[in-house]
Amino acid sequence: MSDFAMPKLKDTAIFFGWIAGLLVIGGLCFFLTGSLRSDLLQSSINRAWAQSGVAYRLQAPADPGSVSPALSRLGSWYTIDEENRALVFTLVSDGIFLPCAAIVDSQGKTVKMLPLSSSGDKIFDRVPDKVKLLYQRRIENGGQS
Repeated sequence: MSDFAMPKLKDTAIFFGWIAGLLVIGGLCFFLTGSLRSDLLQSSINRAWAQSGVAYRLQAPADPGSVSPALSRLGSWYTIDEENRALVFTLVSDGIFLPCAAIVDSQGKTVKMLPLSSSGDKIFDRVPDKVKLLYQRRIENGGQS
């Protein structure tokens, strides 16, 4: 290699090393703060439900072994009581991302779908029933579309 190409190659390697290092650090931070993010999500959902008058309260994150891998990809699972669990997910319709929770009973049937904000209440009514039914079926069929 020429004397001109070696410094350029070295600079490129250093640049890509920095990018790889930042990705590794970001991945570790994301992985290691999972329980903190889960607790913050749980408390904010309970606060939003209390403000909007919803009777449900999330108790704790669901045991990862109790949820199939296909269902765990849909969103975050929480226990409500002995019989019900809640799936917190994002409903996407017509370019609108709407955070929602689906209350699922012990048989795996969706009892109710709830938006997670007061502005979501207004938008949720305008979401077509076909889209809501699609998400409901996806949850009840174990994450298969």
